[in-house]
Amino acid sequence: MDFKKIIEDTIVPINFPVEEKKACYDAVDKYVNSILPNKLYRFRACSERNLSAFYNDELWFSNGSTMNDDFDARIYYDKKRIEGRLGSLLSEEGELKAVEKLITMEQPPQKLLELIPNAEYIFKCLKEAPKGQRVDISNNLIQHLLENLDVALKDTTEQVQRITKFACFTQKICSDMMWGQYSNNATGFALEYEFGNENKTTYVDNNMQTHVWGKLFPVIYDDKRLDTTDYAAYLFQIQILKGMAQSIGFPYNASWLNAVVPCPDEFMATKLAIKKSTDWKAEKEWRMFYLTDNTLLANEEHSCVIQKPSGVYLGRKISKINQKIIVDMAKEKGIPVYKMDFNEDSRNYKLKKYRLI
Repeated sequence: MDFKKIIEDTIVPINFPVEEKKACYDAVDKYVNSILPNKLYRFRACSERNLSAFYNDELWFSNGSTMNDDFDARIYYDKKRIEGRLGSLLSEEGELKAVEKLITMEQPPQKLLELIPNAEYIFKCLKEAPKGQRVDISNNLIQHLLENLDVALKDTTEQVQRITKFACFTQKICSDMMWGQYSNNATGFALEYEFGNENKTTYVDNNMQTHVWGKLFPVIYDDKRLDTTDYAAYLFQIQILKGMAQSIGFPYNASWLNAVVPCPDEFMATKLAIKKSTDWKAEKEWRMFYLTDNTLLANEEHSCVIQKPSGVYLGRKISKINQKIIVDMAKEKGIPVYKMDFNEDSRNYKLKKYRLI
């Protein structure tokens, strides 16, 4: 079965019924669970921050804009198609179609009533606003976006990268390349994790008293970037609605904006972040995504969960003092410690490990 095809064929509109969304995700999860390795590894340099995180069992997540691959979680779009889409958002009379549809309703959508305390008043203001004013606002906003399209596309790209947080793992503990690249030239260490036989783990954030979820996916390596033009066009509609909301003076949030212009694929941000160039294929990477319903946690640049490692590996050039620190921590945790070395009995470019404790 082709995981790339499974991912690209899985489309989850935000307005799908819960049962249908679950069926979409279950199909993906079933395949991922069938190939999930027993152990995954995370390389670290021996910095004070990383040693502290190890001691406290902290697993940290960062957003796509902080990664060493500038294409991570970066949208690809066809600029000409975007320009065409922006023009098509207006009705023949020049009004934004989403707003035109909204004001023809007798009552505001139930979703708006649930999400906005004063939804009926806002709905009334929209309906009573002169059509000419709505048309002028719609045209001005779209004209402004068209004239500043490059800047707007850059802002949208950066926004998507900022909202996607993940932690990186690999299947390869004996790769000298990985030790050199991600463990400060083999002077650092690597943590071993066992996540069981399911790709979804539930955590508790004690500070916020809420649950967060970590979801694992293998990275797909390809020579072509994912075409996200439709998703980018949706993000632009959201920008236009935000501008319209601000111009007539009422508050907005992502939830009610999606009630007016539904997201065509809420799985898209994850799809973007699990696809990388074949230049990175040797890393055999897996990514755990940080998922939460808490807005404050979602907007953090870095977030962490508590996940105890099942083992620790020392780089072959680690210093004596750092080795002692890590071994002492591992003893306290009751987990095994291994050290990497050359495998002089093999012609392969692979390291070997031996157990210290």
